[in-house]
Amino acid sequence: MPTRRMALRGAAALVAAGAAAGSGSATAAPQPIPFGSAAEIDTFRKDPRYREALTRYCDVIVPMNDLKWEALRHDQPRFDFSGADELVAFAEANRKSLRGHTLLWGEALPPWAKQMTTRAEAERELVNHIEIVVDRYKGRIATWDVVNEVIKNDPQPGEPYRDTIWQRLLGPEHVDIAFRTAARTDPKARLVLNDFHFEEPVPGAAARRKVALDICRRLKDKGIPVHGIGMQAHLYAEKGIDVDGLQRFMRDLDALDLDVEITELDVIDWKLPPDPGQRDKTAAALVSTFLGAVCSAKRPKAIVTWGLTDRYSWVHETFPRKDSARARPLPLDADYRPKPMLAVLEGYRRGTA
Repeated sequence: MPTRRMALRGAAALVAAGAAAGSGSATAAPQPIPFGSAAEIDTFRKDPRYREALTRYCDVIVPMNDLKWEALRHDQPRFDFSGADELVAFAEANRKSLRGHTLLWGEALPPWAKQMTTRAEAERELVNHIEIVVDRYKGRIATWDVVNEVIKNDPQPGEPYRDTIWQRLLGPEHVDIAFRTAARTDPKARLVLNDFHFEEPVPGAAARRKVALDICRRLKDKGIPVHGIGMQAHLYAEKGIDVDGLQRFMRDLDALDLDVEITELDVIDWKLPPDPGQRDKTAAALVSTFLGAVCSAKRPKAIVTWGLTDRYSWVHETFPRKDSARARPLPLDADYRPKPMLAVLEGYRRGTA
């Protein structure tokens, strides 16, 4: 059985070998795995240190909320691209690549979308939305999370999909429609199925991995382009990592010719002891175990965290600590100082972990 130490050694070798092969020279410096962060527009506008951190640390920028339906389409006929355009312009000006998040999700919908009642209306709006959004950023956003969080928390045989307006009106075909429309609109874009809870050592995570593979296999069998799976990786510090399960998952992705991307990495530390230094070490060790499991079997296309600094994170409100201490889920602390997690990320992306 592979151990964590074996996984870490294998990860460094695989990342370095893959990068050297891609460079065309065994002696060339390894090309790091691109690292990036999701960026929130209001914070981006008000905090210059936030912008400086994105510029300094990131290769990839992901608009955190500004490409979601709720942000783009307050009113049904009108699109508001102001926030997304600003982040895209910043990324381009600073020579960062872009990931688009997300074209279809059952949440973050404007009220009018939740009130759709017919299949024809849902399909018309979905196709129109994806065509307009993808076309606007064609050739600029290289990768799209086409479908986000479509899998049930605990999928059962015959019931793999989350109950959303799209599933109720269109059935499983809403996934096909989204990928097919995105591919037709920008044939050069990389198209990803993005979801969470793949990494935990519980039966539900194994079931979710199977459903994700089944969805991608079905798309490929129909000739619908899909290029990879995005693992959100919101890691719960108290739950641990299924190293063997993740390594099998990476091999299964290879068998389907699918890439993997780490898309929303952070650590939920609400049940850890209060000492900040110890929490940071535990979080870094958890990230190392996770990335070791993944990278020992497959080189990710990108590693993206869901935010960059502890000053701004969804974890504070969603998983508040009983001692009211600030959560510490990200690579930089609230004062933008690097934490042990950043060193772990650098090690894996550079093949030196």
